[in-house]
Amino acid sequence: MKKILNKLFLVTALIISILISCNSKENKTGDDFMIGADISVLKKVEDYGGTYTWRGEEREALEIFTENGYNYARLRLFHTPNMRGPVCNSLEYTIELSKQVKAAGMKLMLNFHYSDTWADPQKQFKPKAWEGLPFNILTDSVYQYSFDVIKAMGAAGVLPDIVQVGNEITPGMIWPDGLIHKEDGEDWESFTTLLKAGIKGVREAYGENEVPVMIHIDKGGDLDATAYFFHKIEGYGVEYEQIGLSYYPWWHGTFDELEKNLEWLSKNKEQDIVLVETAYYANGYYPEPGGWIVDVQPFPPTEQGQYDFLVKMHEIARKYPKVKGLFYWEPEGILAEGSELYYLGRSLFDKEGNALKGIEAFR
Repeated sequence: MKKILNKLFLVTALIISILISCNSKENKTGDDFMIGADISVLKKVEDYGGTYTWRGEEREALEIFTENGYNYARLRLFHTPNMRGPVCNSLEYTIELSKQVKAAGMKLMLNFHYSDTWADPQKQFKPKAWEGLPFNILTDSVYQYSFDVIKAMGAAGVLPDIVQVGNEITPGMIWPDGLIHKEDGEDWESFTTLLKAGIKGVREAYGENEVPVMIHIDKGGDLDATAYFFHKIEGYGVEYEQIGLSYYPWWHGTFDELEKNLEWLSKNKEQDIVLVETAYYANGYYPEPGGWIVDVQPFPPTEQGQYDFLVKMHEIARKYPKVKGLFYWEPEGILAEGSELYYLGRSLFDKEGNALKGIEAFR
């Protein structure tokens, strides 16, 4: 009898140990590592009647994402957009979409563009409302706008969990005032003054609560440019908690170049790292080399190739403990009649809203 009881005790202990281990692993995957989607046009798609299907069944888009491991949504914010096509991310729109995100149980990253339209390495247009302002008034406007946005989102019950101050700001922001490379040389002073104003507005709006601030550049595969940028802004007193990188192979190089950058950042920076933008084509199209386009195509631009790309990206991200997340850019893109939204072929759905295999790459 005693031997039987001992065996039962050992079996019970083993089962408990396995359950604890599995639960610990699940929490680490689900809570600590961010699997994110930039779904900034989702509300507009839905407003114009767009629907989504997964495994042959029509489902709510956010349900499809959460069931496939996504725990974060990233939403961009334009100052005063014209609301045409994808340039629709006003504060009111963003708050309403943020409510959907929170209701789905996802966390929220807010992405300030500080422009009325797209801000990226080739353009950082100043909002029309700020045109002609003296630099000191412009700086105060950046602060006040950042502060007011966070306060408004807090009042609406959708306070962001991470705030990205500026989008792909390698060449600066809010041009021409915050342009780094000017005719008479590099102007880091003006750029970082505006950047710090945005960060200050965000932090002060949170009050005693702390929020991770992300600085986002586009140089995922360019170690030299990445090291130089963060060395310079730190020299001008910019304080931040997260480094955000974009990585698209046709713009940013090979997986090896990406890994060299991640390895260097992991060893030399105290901040966490997030691969905050990536995507891959699934419709047969791929950019031809030339100009900004480099001759790198790691997988065929097919549904399977897109899936394989995401599996590889996830594998790379997980190799480096300092990398805390991986975000897909515009996976929700489909055609919705009358919306003026376009279909790039990099979505995780086909034009009609049927989920592609890539949606399950992180399961």
